[in-house]
Amino acid sequence: MTITILLNSAMMPDEGLYILQRVSREFFAELIADAHRRGNLRSYIGYPETARHIERIARVPIHVNRAATQLPEQALIAICKLKYRVSDPATKGQLQPGDEDYEYFVATYDRDHMRWRVCDEQS
Repeated sequence: MTITILLNSAMMPDEGLYILQRVSREFFAELIADAHRRGNLRSYIGYPETARHIERIARVPIHVNRAATQLPEQALIAICKLKYRVSDPATKGQLQPGDEDYEYFVATYDRDHMRWRVCDEQS
């Protein structure tokens, strides 16, 4: 079973291979709803405003989770993020973005990066 990780930024929290693709709001919403129905959706959405937005478009409950993102060996990553950076980080929780302020991506993740080495340096 592939786990779907839900994020509010296009970050790479662990080493491995990521392939990122922009998707439509409709595709994203269906992906989230389907993962929720199958019981394999893990939310790492850190902001209530973003969680409420995803709940509205996918029609499933999304909980806020500010824990560090934990990725399994392989995952599908669904990303709903603002199209812009907030100019004053102190106002992040006060921001009231509209539906048009979000963009959507899906990424595949594979921790077995040894097959896809970028360089030979070892840590």
